[in-house]
Amino acid sequence: MPLTTGPIENTGNLPADATSVRIKVLNLTGGLLSGLIRVFRLNGTRQLLSTSAFNVGANSSTFIDASVGNAAQYEVEIAPNQPGGLYSVYGLTASGVIITAQRVVNSELTQIL
Repeated sequence: MPLTTGPIENTGNLPADATSVRIKVLNLTGGLLSGLIRVFRLNGTRQLLSTSAFNVGANSSTFIDASVGNAAQYEVEIAPNQPGGLYSVYGLTASGVIITAQRVVNSELTQIL
């Protein structure tokens, strides 16, 4: 059950546009939660920018940071191996400041069929 942020606009943000994205993975299961995170540039043709694997122990969490480069639009896909995870995605400026307009919490993610 992969999840997507959908397209995120990355122009005109304050204090600056995102150069990276931070994904928070919270494992609420009693076992290991693993999966893949893919980041895509959406400037015209959809282009894969990065793929990151995650492995999160029972009742634990982690962060994954990935570059969005100078993409004017981007998308993050989260593909866990099982249900039981909660996820959030935030755009980050080059100096590590969170861009609240690019915040996507678990309830806002869309399941990809």
